[in-house]
Amino acid sequence: MQPSELDRQEILMYLRTPELDAQLSETLEQCMEELCRAANPRTIYRLLPVEHKAEGVYLGGLLLQGKDIAAHLTGCTEAVLMAVTLSAPVDALIRRAEVSDMTKAVMLDAVAGAAVEKVCNDLEEEIKQKYPYPYYTARFSAGYGDFPIAQQQSLLQLADATRKIGLTVTPNQMLLPMKSVTAVMGLSHQPVKDARRFCCGNSCGECPYHDDCSMRS
Repeated sequence: MQPSELDRQEILMYLRTPELDAQLSETLEQCMEELCRAANPRTIYRLLPVEHKAEGVYLGGLLLQGKDIAAHLTGCTEAVLMAVTLSAPVDALIRRAEVSDMTKAVMLDAVAGAAVEKVCNDLEEEIKQKYPYPYYTARFSAGYGDFPIAQQQSLLQLADATRKIGLTVTPNQMLLPMKSVTAVMGLSHQPVKDARRFCCGNSCGECPYHDDCSMRS
């Protein structure tokens, strides 16, 4: 991963500012370089069958709890469960900065957010090339809507993410390394809908919080 591959506007969005002065801009560039040197992105995904039953939607035999994920996968007969991490050195880099320079720590965190999104986007494109369905849902993660974050451990087990990429979950349902993502992406032969209820910053025009979102450009 190279700094030039990261979306600077996305980083600024995470920092909740449209622009930086010259000094802060230079600091951001340094953070982007340091983050890219520290990152060791690792990914895994599984194509799994989707079954819709009265009690909810099943992914590879696992009942996904909540009405939102069931609605999100409407019409899908298969879905990909993916897991992504920037790996532990990124967490260590941010923790060191928190001790000595909180401005830098905040910037590193924002850069890491953009970096993990890039890895997810790249993996999504790889999946679409491998499984050329006519329609795909957006990524949907535990914690979105009423899809409980308490299912993180079950998702990691289903993906075999702990053994294969070193991704674990704490008793408080936080992923470790922290700059990591698990998500479900549905594959369908018919048009799909996005049942997410959160401010992602990527589809402002369609977002239900468009009018009063503090991150809207």
